Amino acid sequence: MSDAPPDPLAEIRRDIDRIDEAMHRLLMERGAVIDRLIEIKRTSDSGSAFRPTREADMMRRLAARHQGRLPLATAEHLWRTIIATFTHVQAPFTLHVEQGAEALAMHDLARFHVGFDVPLVGHSTASRVVEAVARSTGDLGLVRIDAEPAVAWWEALGGDGPQAMARLPFFRGPNHPAPMPALVLARPAETAAASETALWAVSDAGALDLADGAETLASVTRGGRRSRLVATADGASPAEGSVRLGGYAAPQLLQV
Repeated sequence: MSDAPPDPLAEIRRDIDRIDEAMHRLLMERGAVIDRLIEIKRTSDSGSAFRPTREADMMRRLAARHQGRLPLATAEHLWRTIIATFTHVQAPFTLHVEQGAEALAMHDLARFHVGFDVPLVGHSTASRVVEAVARSTGDLGLVRIDAEPAVAWWEALGGDGPQAMARLPFFRGPNHPAPMPALVLARPAETAAASETALWAVSDAGALDLADGAETLASVTRGGRRSRLVATADGASPAEGSVRLGGYAAPQLLQV
């Protein structure tokens, strides 16, 4: 009796099982490396392990090497979950999320970027998110970029308090599954802040012209005074008297 011909489907499934096992083992190996990192840096004692500049660099390298059938957004979500989970392992933190009118979209954005191991706490306003981050040691905040908010919540940022540290989504495009524009807030650790795009508070009587290339993200006018949240490239100040509120790595425009 002759041998049965090889089953091509069985061979493919064995390849998939082999790849899945290799991925799992690499994740466990990454966990062991994180254990060594914790011993050296003692981030669990010193506060946040959030490093937005490094995360942005990892995302750019991910996009540069990505090819094939798997959507880039899926790869981004997987890597974001891995990064956030191991960041949480290094130094546990809570993500405080503005809810309000776009609560569902903000929840989707949060879970897309941090997965399900990082605890979320919802707040009714952006101002309450800023307050929660200010009271914490290493918590993060997520606030919606709303062009015309009720109050100038960003005026509580800067100095020794929370600052803007990242802008989401990093890969911007019409097909992104979590497209709600938002800022990540944190009390910045040394060397952690990104500076490709600077964020500023600008207050004037409504007649002040901003520098070329400045982008107004939000604006509130009360009592004849206008308060603007303004982004500029390369750390340039948009106008005299502007107050620096942090910065973030420049997002990439991609079809994801």
